[in-house]
Amino acid sequence: MTSGLSFGMNYSWSKSIDDASDPGPTAYEQNLPQNVYDLDAEKALSSYDHRHRFVSNFVYAIPAVNWFLRNWQWSGIVTSQSGAPFTVVNGIDRANIGNGPAQRPDVLSNPNLPRNQRDPQRWFDTAAFAQPAAFTFGNAGRNIVFAPGLTNIDMSLQRTFEFAEGRRIELRWEVFNIFNQAHFDIPGRTAFSANFGRIFNTAEPARQMQFGLKVIY
Repeated sequence: MTSGLSFGMNYSWSKSIDDASDPGPTAYEQNLPQNVYDLDAEKALSSYDHRHRFVSNFVYAIPAVNWFLRNWQWSGIVTSQSGAPFTVVNGIDRANIGNGPAQRPDVLSNPNLPRNQRDPQRWFDTAAFAQPAAFTFGNAGRNIVFAPGLTNIDMSLQRTFEFAEGRRIELRWEVFNIFNQAHFDIPGRTAFSANFGRIFNTAEPARQMQFGLKVIY
């Protein structure tokens, strides 16, 4: 704490690898092998692998130059992380093994577009995928396409009113996602479908506000 200000920062640079990231299907992948006789082909980045993650927080006790500014406190949390990978799946049973929800297409090139070419209508290069030959499995690996990242800022303003020893009232105004940024969800990941590569949803809510009143006695 210096001059009423305290803060903390944390940065993580990490990498997680597995052959299944969850006990069951998720929005990112099926968590099933496309070929049970080739489990080595399932080794890839985990679907919760956020390579870069930065979190910072601060609390600032506003100097009381007059009665109105007395006992005010401003605080916030900043979170920024890179997107996690997800798996592109084939929409048809190309390998002719029956219900194969984890089958993948062939990949012809890197499907991840440069940052300045990505938008919700075309988040990755759908032309980088092709149907594999009949009765074969696709060569695309698990989790080779990256979902959108996230940057979010939450803030709060609080004032304490003391009216007796050990007794006080705290009034708080909290704003989540204060800049109302769109935090996009993963795009359509079923190859060759109408929504392939397109984003229709957000992963986090829009700006939200709430007021709180706490009586301490």
